[in-house]
Amino acid sequence: MKADNLYTLHQSDQKVFRHFNVNNQLFVFYKCPQIDKVVRLYTVHNQLLFSIGGKRTFHKGDQSWTITKDTSFMLKRMAFHQELHDDIEGWEVLAFYIKDDYFRKVLNELRPHLDLKNLPAHSHEMLLEIHLNERIRNCYFSMLPYFDDEQRYPEDIIEMKFKELLYNIFIHPDNKHILAYVNAISEGYRIPIWEVMESNYMFNLKLDEFAQIANRSLSAFKREFKAHYDITPGKWLIKKRLERSKIYLETTDHSIKSIAFDSGFTNVSHFSRVFKERYGSSPNTYKSLKQS
Repeated sequence: MKADNLYTLHQSDQKVFRHFNVNNQLFVFYKCPQIDKVVRLYTVHNQLLFSIGGKRTFHKGDQSWTITKDTSFMLKRMAFHQELHDDIEGWEVLAFYIKDDYFRKVLNELRPHLDLKNLPAHSHEMLLEIHLNERIRNCYFSMLPYFDDEQRYPEDIIEMKFKELLYNIFIHPDNKHILAYVNAISEGYRIPIWEVMESNYMFNLKLDEFAQIANRSLSAFKREFKAHYDITPGKWLIKKRLERSKIYLETTDHSIKSIAFDSGFTNVSHFSRVFKERYGSSPNTYKSLKQS
């Protein structure tokens, strides 16, 4: 199953994904049209996500986050599985895609009004919870009418309301981890190649998609990857995916198909062939021997 680029997907159909751009940042409001039980997605920009109603679960590696009404997260550039719940119909979402240069611009404007002393080290977690209060809720709910009205409003008006939302997130005492991350971006931080790869290797992404998540050109990505790992990305990905699948075969009752999927392989036959080449037996045989 191929992963879909959320940034592209959310601009694909105005009837499904109500969207517009403000100062080159994408704002989206939609009722999730997901049909499949699980879909693979990735985002190439930081995303602020506010759940208005309904429920979804995100899976990344061995971590899971269930998002329900009145929960909010910052998603860094990453890939993930999104799970549809049988007992919940619909999932209404307000999402803002924010590029690094815009975060720098806004933080520089707000810097005199923010307490940037004694911030924690910015988190390497890929998904950061945004703690809410009434002011933050009022800010993002006040933006919903802009998506329902066919009238085009001045960008400056909408951007002013969005900056107010960011400001209220930044000053919330429980959101210092968000402010620390945005402050690091403003000071030139770029996610390291190793962090992108260690967090996303189990997803079936192309090299240029890994490069997009890392916010690099493909040539820069390959150059930095070689400098860090001293191996080609293709060989490294096979090695990491096989190591992951081996642990799953030893410790779970998951099917071979599920293990191949969760380890980043596109099909079972390819997985079985490369697994046997590396470990000397098929995944089925290896699983039987280790769990007997």
